[in-house]
Amino acid sequence: MISRLRSAHRGLMVLALKGGEALIGAAMTIYLARIMGPASFGVFAFGLATTTLLAIPIKNGASTLITKHVAIAHDGEGQHMAGPLVVTGIGMSLLYAGFILAGLWGAVSFRIDSPFLAAAAITALALPFLCLTGLWEGVLRGSFRPNTAILVGTILLPFGMLVLGVALTTQLTTQGWRLAGAIYIGVAMAVSLLALILARPHLQDLLAKPEQRVLMVPTVWIGHAVPFAVVTGLLIFNRQIDVILLATLRSEEAAGIYRIAAQAAVLVTFGVQAIGHLYAPYLAQTKEAAAPDTLSAYLRRSVRFSLGYGFLALGALAIWGDDIIATLAGAAYLPGYPIMLILCAANLAVALNGATMQALFMQGHQTKVVWVFAAAGVFSVIANVVLIPLLGLYGAAIATSCAIVIWSLGLRVMACRIWGLSFVSLRPVSAIPATKC
Repeated sequence: MISRLRSAHRGLMVLALKGGEALIGAAMTIYLARIMGPASFGVFAFGLATTTLLAIPIKNGASTLITKHVAIAHDGEGQHMAGPLVVTGIGMSLLYAGFILAGLWGAVSFRIDSPFLAAAAITALALPFLCLTGLWEGVLRGSFRPNTAILVGTILLPFGMLVLGVALTTQLTTQGWRLAGAIYIGVAMAVSLLALILARPHLQDLLAKPEQRVLMVPTVWIGHAVPFAVVTGLLIFNRQIDVILLATLRSEEAAGIYRIAAQAAVLVTFGVQAIGHLYAPYLAQTKEAAAPDTLSAYLRRSVRFSLGYGFLALGALAIWGDDIIATLAGAAYLPGYPIMLILCAANLAVALNGATMQALFMQGHQTKVVWVFAAAGVFSVIANVVLIPLLGLYGAAIATSCAIVIWSLGLRVMACRIWGLSFVSLRPVSAIPATKC
């Protein structure tokens, strides 16, 4: 199976698309930062980070749940779950988004004078479209269409922002974060519609029988979705809370500079993301009896690729990172260069795990993973609150880096305990019981 994946054209396209995703995301961030300036971009970055956090339960959590069950349905098992999960998910997504928007705009109506709150309320108008896109993305990924899932899930939105940003450079320079928020909403709406069109054939197959179109009891759907939503939410929370706390405890300029550094540092995790997208449906279909041997093979190959790419990206950013930042973003963002290197080094711990997190998700261990990310999240908040007032940008980078290492080690230990793998090599160790590492 693995050799087949390596030789498949679709697999190679996944890797190329993930690379394009990282480059387009960085280009969008750098270009907007350059033309808007640190202050205005910092406000927009706050709104963007807040909306990203608010979209987590559906865009990332429920999407992963749907990926798992759609993949199982394609394997001839559990199709009765895939259809009802999707149908009920549409209504729950819109209900969730409406509740969030009511709260944000209710706060704005109280005339709270805060550009950060206003930016969050404006960008959150994209929330319904982001949530629906997450559902369609899950259907596509579970239907073994990782290329299309990546395209609509993570590429088209920043690409649209970049294209319209270039076209409206003059207006963005004068109108700043408000216009950027409006552009974000429009692009999110267009991407959601396109994603639905692309997922429609697979939706028709899943919902072909009347029993597949039956709504779940909302509490049952929530029970299935919450573990995925919480764990992916905590993961992204740990990636975004530093920007939010910097804007709150320091300034919008600091948040804008840090956002540039963090965006560039994510390049180191490109290999992990690519392999996760590629392997997800196959990991979901792995039977329990064959799990240790089969999953070990997947994980070891994913680690080799992830680390190889991670070191390559780190080396390139260490050599040319300052020139890239100065050229593309401007000299005002150069203080982010050492911050970027700190975060890059921490992200190598993520690369060392390969597809471990995806394997735990797809094999049904997401509830256990919650505790790892919860502990790392609590640590991150405390460390950021303590270190940001003392060290500014460096404090945020150190706190976040430590949190990344904590949850990476936690996932590694958990995988070893569940499948009886060696902590160092991730090979099955027959002398170690399946419940110990």
